Amino acid sequence: MVSAVEYICTLLLLTATVSLRLDGVGGAPMRAGIGDGGGPAGCQRNLPELRECVSTAIQQFVNFMSSGKISPKHSITPFDPLYLPNMTIIQEKQVKAVYVNRYLVGLKNAFIQDVSTDLEKLEFNVTTLMPALEMLGMFSTKTFQDHQVSENSILTLSIRNTLVNFVAKGALYSKSDANATSNKYLRLQVGISQISMGSYVLSEHLDNERHLTDRSVAPAKFMRLIGKDLRMQLAKRIAYIANEALAVTPFVKLFPI
Repeated sequence: MVSAVEYICTLLLLTATVSLRLDGVGGAPMRAGIGDGGGPAGCQRNLPELRECVSTAIQQFVNFMSSGKISPKHSITPFDPLYLPNMTIIQEKQVKAVYVNRYLVGLKNAFIQDVSTDLEKLEFNVTTLMPALEMLGMFSTKTFQDHQVSENSILTLSIRNTLVNFVAKGALYSKSDANATSNKYLRLQVGISQISMGSYVLSEHLDNERHLTDRSVAPAKFMRLIGKDLRMQLAKRIAYIANEALAVTPFVKLFPI
């Protein structure tokens, strides 16, 4: 629940356009949104409502910045659809099955369920529920004995109610801006402590009516492979995109004192 959720939190922080009233010093409102430089306005680090502020900012980022446009001047890699590398489903002496040209749709509809932050250790935990994910790509097999390649077929996978616990560990690094002013920025390493998929529907559209089970790839085994692959790819891709967003705004503006 840590990391992915939190890195998203920070991402949301970076580009959310949300107004959140918090009872801060003097009763002044706190706002998580776009700052003057195109980055987020930030969440004051010492307020008791920090967790709520970060959670709201992440949720807004997920919902509205999935296209990659975080401000009029700044763009990052889009994450819905999220493009995934090719995947080898099975490779044996006689046959190889691959899932290629894949992409994942539905991340922008994720719900941030829980967030925890430790700014002293730069550790973030985020739990997110993804109600509906769709994975689309091309499936094909190759038989080594007769060197035959099957017709490519469209393979779609619908997954409902996926719960992901992201864990992120941050580090600060220095870089200079256009005015030669050196600032500290946050970089995250993201992992997934747990991923739980609910129900799924596997739909394979083939020209020749052959199915996964005819190719020594049982659906249950296929889903185990997909779960393992998602765990790795979501952590890797989310970290990359989060760090692109975090590189826009100095840490002190994300979490002002």
